[in-house]
Amino acid sequence: MPRAGRAEVAWVVGVPWQGRGYATEAARALVAGLVEAGVGEIVAHVHPDHVASAGVAAAAGLVATDEEVDGERVWRYRGGRRLRTGE
Repeated sequence: MPRAGRAEVAWVVGVPWQGRGYATEAARALVAGLVEAGVGEIVAHVHPDHVASAGVAAAAGLVATDEEVDGERVWRYRGGRRLRTGE
């Protein structure tokens, strides 16, 4: 199926629930669903000092780029890899 469209993804988890894998699980499911739906470009913006969010982005299959927007690093899904929510 040809890929089309663009999606920007983000996650916010309340402090009491951080560190439990909720953001990772949700981001993986969201990216997998977008890939399955044929979205051609998936992007997230992560502050360079936010290590936990960078980990979530990487776990969801996104790759950090050299691009920055408003002080945040741009992460993109590079495709070619089938994602499963339980990876």
